[in-house]
Amino acid sequence: MEMPVRNELVQELEALAPPGGDLPILSVSRGQYGPMVAARFPAIPGFTCDSWCYESAMEYLGSRRLEGGGLELHHRTEAMPAAVVVTSVTPHPEAVEVLARVRLEPGAAPQSLPAPNLCWQLKRAATFASAGAHYTEFVRRCFIFTPGGRTFLDQTDRKPVPPRPGGDAAQLPFPWVQMYLPVGAPRPEVTPRSWSDYSDTRYVTRVIGAVSTDSRHLAALANGTATTMSQAWHDCMHNNPAWHPADAPLPQRTWRLRIYAMANDPASLLERVRQDFGPEA
Repeated sequence: MEMPVRNELVQELEALAPPGGDLPILSVSRGQYGPMVAARFPAIPGFTCDSWCYESAMEYLGSRRLEGGGLELHHRTEAMPAAVVVTSVTPHPEAVEVLARVRLEPGAAPQSLPAPNLCWQLKRAATFASAGAHYTEFVRRCFIFTPGGRTFLDQTDRKPVPPRPGGDAAQLPFPWVQMYLPVGAPRPEVTPRSWSDYSDTRYVTRVIGAVSTDSRHLAALANGTATTMSQAWHDCMHNNPAWHPADAPLPQRTWRLRIYAMANDPASLLERVRQDFGPEA
């Protein structure tokens, strides 16, 4: 896998002004990699993050504004063309919630549907992005929570990137990308063509994020049902939930995550995540 080129964005739609002056401001843009939902957090100078909705086999059908500063996106899936994924994006204090539901066309039979793959990117967050520096500088500021507490990713076990030779720049001084599993989960097999391998370092919460270059702020992605997390090439992280509850009919399931941007206080972040997702996060 090659390092991605810059994804030039053209704004398509901006949400209605949210109530109050401190809520994130949302917009939808189009670019090389598909629809991107931007969230600008006024309380953090220069902070705008982008969510590729979605890095999945989906056809983007369009978006519209919602009351209260939210947005709604519609996608059709290749795996199940009779299913339309309806995604609402809602601003909250220091957070943005992304919630998807499935709408089946009349007469469609419910089937198993893969979870969307949201690619959360910090390229446009001035004090978070790699900004042309050696990519490992960005990795050193990314973190998960392990049995030992907040753990920066350069301090985790990092397996080599399978398709790249040992002397490749993206392997040095440690592999630039990596996938992570929860404590106790079986380790999946990877192939020589897999984009990344799985670390032996395990996480205890479904939270992955990064700290700003000045250490004043953090940004993180969290949910209550993900079975793997990763840090990848686009100054990005993936922490995708499952359709939940798993035993409910597909139209009754939801896919839900939150993006947080706040002061660099990991204890406060974890408390917010537990309030929003409960002890299963």
